[in-house]
Amino acid sequence: MAMEVETVLTEALACEVKVATPHTYIVELESGWFDVIVIDSGLIGGAGLRLRASGSGLVFTTLSVEDMDGLKGWDGITVVAKPFNDHHLVEAVKNAAQV
Repeated sequence: MAMEVETVLTEALACEVKVATPHTYIVELESGWFDVIVIDSGLIGGAGLRLRASGSGLVFTTLSVEDMDGLKGWDGITVVAKPFNDHHLVEAVKNAAQV
């Protein structure tokens, strides 16, 4: 899935994409600054405070139908369904970046 996100975003936008795994994303959050973070909604629990403090735009991804209307405590953050519709993903990232 991460490689699909990378391909879609680099083809549609003039951007650099950094891919992190569930095992490395906390380190990546602490070591860099990102315009937008696209993260699976299942991973935000352990990184919630870091995500809020990052100052980055956020886009959540999910397989869960229940999460499509938004995640509790994360008002205003766009949630994109998996598998991705390329257009929805690109628009969500643009909006999160306020492009």
